[in-house]
Amino acid sequence: MAKGPDHTDNVTKLDKPVLRLKTPTKRSAAAPSKTRSDQKMPRHDKTNQAIPPAGRPRGKSGASTGQNSKSDKGKNAASKTTTPSTVKSRSIVFDILTAVEDGTQLDKALAAHDGMAQLDSRDRRFVQLLATTYLRRRGQIEKILSPLMTRRPFGAQASANIILGMGAAQLLFLKTGAHAAVDSTVELMRQAGFERLCGLANAVMRRLTRDGETLLATTEDAENLPDWLRRSWQHYWGDAATNSIAGLAMLPPPLDISVAKDAAAWAEKLDGQVLDGHTIRREFDGDPAQLSGFAEGAWWVQDAAAAMPARLLDQLDGKQVIDLCAAPGGKTAQLIAAGATVTAIDSNRKRLDRLRRNLKRLNMPAKLVLSDGRNFVPDAPVDAILLDAPCSATGTVRRRPDILGRRTSADITSLQTIQWELATTALGWLKPGGQMIYATCSLQPEEGEDIIAAIMDAADGRYALAPITPADAGLFARSITETGCLRILPSAYEDIGGVDGFFVARLMSVT
Repeated sequence: MAKGPDHTDNVTKLDKPVLRLKTPTKRSAAAPSKTRSDQKMPRHDKTNQAIPPAGRPRGKSGASTGQNSKSDKGKNAASKTTTPSTVKSRSIVFDILTAVEDGTQLDKALAAHDGMAQLDSRDRRFVQLLATTYLRRRGQIEKILSPLMTRRPFGAQASANIILGMGAAQLLFLKTGAHAAVDSTVELMRQAGFERLCGLANAVMRRLTRDGETLLATTEDAENLPDWLRRSWQHYWGDAATNSIAGLAMLPPPLDISVAKDAAAWAEKLDGQVLDGHTIRREFDGDPAQLSGFAEGAWWVQDAAAAMPARLLDQLDGKQVIDLCAAPGGKTAQLIAAGATVTAIDSNRKRLDRLRRNLKRLNMPAKLVLSDGRNFVPDAPVDAILLDAPCSATGTVRRRPDILGRRTSADITSLQTIQWELATTALGWLKPGGQMIYATCSLQPEEGEDIIAAIMDAADGRYALAPITPADAGLFARSITETGCLRILPSAYEDIGGVDGFFVARLMSVT
């Protein structure tokens, strides 16, 4: 049982203050400057935010749905191509994107909308595809739409811009038929309560029907990245890698699967291919829970790069391991499958409940602890620790495109503080010779290389890097750095369809 924060037996914490963290000179000298987008205050996730039901007016357009002063031009634009099913699915997308705009995470907005359960599988896939395409391609969409209007909807009508963006996404990227895209956009504008903007929607969509491809040709994938992130990647990784990462982020990701055993057999059953002897990769745009073996707990969804950190702790049979920031549990499952006795810690009750459900489905035992890792103290030193630290998650934008609009450069500093405190606290839990894996699904060196450099600077010989070897890394050997860490860039794996971006370091307790 975990002891309180005042219990300090067997724990040696590093005492270097986080405020002394420094970016190496070769990077800080060319640090990107602030822009207007950097000044934007970060939004807080509203995980419990209610999402309005489909069809409810979201703003005051000057003419409510109950008034007689309706736009005949907008009304006549909607033809027989707009069926109730067509408008319903798009209305749900609008609800979800409005919630994301207000700070809700995309996956939570999708899960929370009651209307999703009322759709058939085809329409559910469409909802997810349209929502993610809009979020991925928002930079290009904004660039294309801006010159088509002398004045964009604003104030109480601001969310009408989402509807216009959805229409553009359908025409330009999903290749929806012109009549269906135009008519459904106009009808959705009316149902959303923006009656007086139906004429504008009709005009803009018809202009896109005529000139959209020409306008699209003037844009680039990298324009979908927020300015601060694009400049950061260009500075650290170069223009070519940035363009490649941005291009991969625009594509729906493949489905990667981890299995407890017999990857080859399950790859055959699931019609996938085995990557590096471990991960099964296949194309799939539906609900993974409907695939063979999911309900029986034979496998779990996990990106190939995300599966790498846990594999760097070998010979775990019978070892005591702490998985810190463990939810949703993919790495916990890997550790258990390798024979470890696992204590899984997470500070969020809902995430811990999700971890509990996932382990129950997999029929895997672990001790679950609800605690902030910075205050947790184990009963005794442990053999190994896996810390997948909270981070900006910029390496996962292809799976979580809402991150492109939620993160700012200001987030990195506050996240560094958490990463430093978790890592330096957890190192004190190790037995002599014990190992800790530090990982972040971030492409920002401030959350990876810089944290590890600061730890090594403060360690005074108590901790050392245990270099990752090509044999350890397998497929990811091409990502080993000069210091023996892994810096996994999606651009380095275009040949297999890309992976999530990750930083991974392996540290060892020397004393």
